[in-house]
Amino acid sequence: MSRQSIITLVAIVFFGAIAFLAMNYFASHKEETKPPKTEKPLPQVKTEKVSYSNAKVDVEETGRLMSTGRVDLITEVNGRMLDGDVPMLTGQSFKKGDVLLRIFNEEAKLSLQASKSRFLSSIANVLPDLKYDYPDNYNSWLDFFNAIKINSPLPEFPEVKSENEKIYLAGKGILNDYFSIQSTEITFQKYTIYAPFDGAFASVSLEVGSIASPGSRVAKMIRTDILELQVPLNMNEVPFVKKGNSVQVEYQGKFTSGKVNRVSSFVDAGSQSVMVYVDLKNTSKFPLYEGMYMKAQFAETELSDVMEIPRAALFNFDEVFVVIDGKLSKRRVQIAKTDEYSTYISGLELGTDLVIESLINASDQMPVKIAK
Repeated sequence: MSRQSIITLVAIVFFGAIAFLAMNYFASHKEETKPPKTEKPLPQVKTEKVSYSNAKVDVEETGRLMSTGRVDLITEVNGRMLDGDVPMLTGQSFKKGDVLLRIFNEEAKLSLQASKSRFLSSIANVLPDLKYDYPDNYNSWLDFFNAIKINSPLPEFPEVKSENEKIYLAGKGILNDYFSIQSTEITFQKYTIYAPFDGAFASVSLEVGSIASPGSRVAKMIRTDILELQVPLNMNEVPFVKKGNSVQVEYQGKFTSGKVNRVSSFVDAGSQSVMVYVDLKNTSKFPLYEGMYMKAQFAETELSDVMEIPRAALFNFDEVFVVIDGKLSKRRVQIAKTDEYSTYISGLELGTDLVIESLINASDQMPVKIAK
């Protein structure tokens, strides 16, 4: 290696060493920079000082409208089914007293008339003996005989005034014939079926022209003139509702009124509610249909020494958060009433800061700041 090369190499090493030492010197004297400290802000909560007062509240819940009568139309006699006053079709409405169904009754009618004819003959045969043996009661029997009409129900049976008269009539079969005909008249009335209420056919099983027999299910009927709103109430609302109370009912902005017919005496196991039944009349101004959901507003009542808070402030059914020394604390409260948006509570100390909003991921003893 030449002398010039050696000098150049030594110079490079020398200057490199000086640069390295200078860099370490300045690095050791550089001020250390630290990141600024940032404090995490505390979550803010809305609170309200606990205070109590009297509050007027309404018991208001939604219920479902149901018919007050659901009846199976079942025949009790044999015969071919004939038309009534209204078509027997599902959904067909009818009025109380309308003939719903006729069953062919000519044979039964002739048989009843024949029985009455034979009974007339029996009475005619005993009239001479009654006139001779029991003259005091003869006119009653004669009037009874004249009142019997083949196409009309039997008149009332004459009063029997002596034991011997009773024995004589029983021996002649008069008593047996009379009550047998009355029984046949009752059966004959079953060939025509009348509507027991204003209603409609919910379903039809047999059509006109079918042959009915005793026990045949012809149709299902529902009552439509009076319906009942079945309203489930919470246990704490039941004491405010009594049988006979007036109720205002609302459906799609329209209002009608009804009365509490009855209050259930047991609690539904699934919903933990008590059913209240409100009678409503069906009118042309406010037509009612089974299955409608309607809102019922019961009589206004007054609660003593309660505080109204948003329903969202409650959790675990009866617990709330309060703020003590800047931290959340769970408290259990007594619930007087709960409605759609509010809950009326008691059981907290006066002046306590009560959280009146729903908190997410909140826990007991969590630091918070009260919003101003």
